[in-house]
Amino acid sequence: MNFSTTMQTKTLFLTLSLFFYTCGIGVSQTVDYSALSKTELQNRIAGLELGLGSYVIGKKMTPEQLEISKKNNDYKAYPGTVKFKDGDIFVIADAQSDVVIAVYKRNKKANKNDFKVTISELMMLYGEPTAEAHGKTIYWNYGEDGLISEELYRTVKSQGMLNTLVVLATVKFTSSENIETITDMIEMMNKKNQQSEKVQKSDITSDNYIMIQSDLLTQKYMDK
Repeated sequence: MNFSTTMQTKTLFLTLSLFFYTCGIGVSQTVDYSALSKTELQNRIAGLELGLGSYVIGKKMTPEQLEISKKNNDYKAYPGTVKFKDGDIFVIADAQSDVVIAVYKRNKKANKNDFKVTISELMMLYGEPTAEAHGKTIYWNYGEDGLISEELYRTVKSQGMLNTLVVLATVKFTSSENIETITDMIEMMNKKNQQSEKVQKSDITSDNYIMIQSDLLTQKYMDK
């Protein structure tokens, strides 16, 4: 066997190994989600049971929710959608089918306690996050088999194959303050267990934002 043949064999082996590896960890796309109908896609998204309060993305609103949407909908929305507020939750739904497309909440003046409670609740609901970006955003990405782990995300990213990772829906937390700065500050304050005037960071407030949506589902309803 000459050198050229040997190299070709090794290349084929590595390609097949990578293929079977990614299939084994659930990266390969078995369904063309862009080709699914709105109903088929929203049913898959709804099956993830992601939302805020009683609102779940991909599910139709209940009669009670519809009543609320008619009273508190004085917000600018994309054509064909309705945006309303229920308590501290903003809901974006399709005006024709009443399907929830996205939900979010925002606290423009969140203090350290607000931040701590929010992060704790998100961790309890969704577990360890998939990834973080720029020190200000945390993502919980969901695929065909549920939450995409950080380990899987890092592995696929290191292989340069993020484009093969199917993300059906995302829970995103964003803060105007650096997340590490605030979490470090919270840990420091907890250790001291006091509100010391010397610790000026205790007065930090941040603009915190939680958004739950499916880009695939949003695109389906935007392409009318």
